[in-house]
Amino acid sequence: MILEPQAKLTLDELESLASSKKGLELSKRARQKLDEGSKIVRKLAQSKRPIYGVNTGFGRLAQIKISEKDLVALQINLLRSHACGIGAATSASVVRRLLLLRAFSLGKGASGISSALVERHLEYLEKNLIPFIPEQGSVGASGDLAPLAHLGLTFMGEGEFWCDGKNFSAAEVLKKYKMQAISIGPKEGLALVNGTQFSLALAMEVRTQLRDLLPWMELAAALSIEAHQATAAVFDPRLHKLKAHSQQQAVAARFVKMLANSKHMNSHKDCDAVQDSYSFRCIPQVLGPAYSLIEKAEELLTDEANSVSDNPILICETKELLSGGHFHAQSVSFAADLMSIAMTTIGNLTERRIDQLMNPLTTRLSAFLATKPGVESGMMILQTAAAALASENKTLAHPASVDTIPTNGNQEDHVSMAPWASRKALMILSNLRRIVAAEVVAGVRGCVLESTKSGISYSTFVEKSLSMFSENIPELFLAGDREFSKDWQKVEKFIGDSKSPRV
Repeated sequence: MILEPQAKLTLDELESLASSKKGLELSKRARQKLDEGSKIVRKLAQSKRPIYGVNTGFGRLAQIKISEKDLVALQINLLRSHACGIGAATSASVVRRLLLLRAFSLGKGASGISSALVERHLEYLEKNLIPFIPEQGSVGASGDLAPLAHLGLTFMGEGEFWCDGKNFSAAEVLKKYKMQAISIGPKEGLALVNGTQFSLALAMEVRTQLRDLLPWMELAAALSIEAHQATAAVFDPRLHKLKAHSQQQAVAARFVKMLANSKHMNSHKDCDAVQDSYSFRCIPQVLGPAYSLIEKAEELLTDEANSVSDNPILICETKELLSGGHFHAQSVSFAADLMSIAMTTIGNLTERRIDQLMNPLTTRLSAFLATKPGVESGMMILQTAAAALASENKTLAHPASVDTIPTNGNQEDHVSMAPWASRKALMILSNLRRIVAAEVVAGVRGCVLESTKSGISYSTFVEKSLSMFSENIPELFLAGDREFSKDWQKVEKFIGDSKSPRV
């Protein structure tokens, strides 16, 4: 497959390319532009005029002029010294995404590096070689310096790769795959560390997993609505057309479809309840703006993925290197924080429905969904555990994007904290998946109790969902107390591994 870096790609297209087993290669036009840019930079490097990072030191050391004989050593030392990350290895899926994003950005020809370096990223993708990149150590400004330096070292035959939890030296891996180490030229070390793509790859991981999770969250809510005998009248499109929020209207419309043909969606016609609690009644009003935040985050990530993030930037037409701040990842940190706020809010709403479903003060079923309340505790602690996860998320949702800490002798005095914003968003996502799984466990139990008591049938969508869970996790339909964490874990794994449900 030909990668044309000048094209604008969607996040879905980038995800597809990152996970593809087909080989990627740069277009002929891209290779030519890269090599022309590399020649320009090599010529500029010999100039007596100071050019940041090409014939000067870096950061606070930029005032030091570098002699021509040390230009290559300058770049090699940069990679070695900046490979200062720490912590666990970054996941293979994130690293693959990182490799593609780096090739796509560097391949635009504004960095002044050789085509061989860009194509090496794509070789790693094709051979599924995963450089060892520690998770911690980047503040998301002046590029994701430490993570990208660990990646850059492997091109020279230094650093490490990892596979199945084991580390292997880059030298032995390159030898095994008959790949020559690449000689680093002027500015190339700097270009290899100046980028936002580590933060971006993490944030895209959040976005991709979240997109798969949201339909499961809506399914879980539908189960709870049916089990709680809540009304579907609150989703009436005549109500929601009076609110000028398209996402809210779309959520309400989906719930109308999910609850269609239910036997007891009759607006509390035969009971004393007038209105349901907010966690049922305000689902569209809460999910709508949450989805809008996610949509805005995707817009920011898409723009960043299609951008050059190096410094200095090569303007080929005038053969100039212009210094700026394209390495700053503020857009990524904002995007990750927006998703964190949305996910935490969704988790809060989900946890409240779990409580409403089993709390003796609010449930329309037996206390804590126990078959024999008193003798059995039922799902009392399932709600407690879900509450613990929701509370964790509230702390993690504090925005990293409002934080900054000066680095590099105060030269880099405002940083984005995008890697941390993205990493903690992944933590929030993991908790949210578990909260959603908890609602599935409680919702299925509630539906079983209600149908056993009244013989009622549910909406077509909910009945189909119950059949799916009965086939794949039959334990959910058993009566009595047991170790509910096992059911919970099975549901979490099932919704993580299975195709998202659609109405």
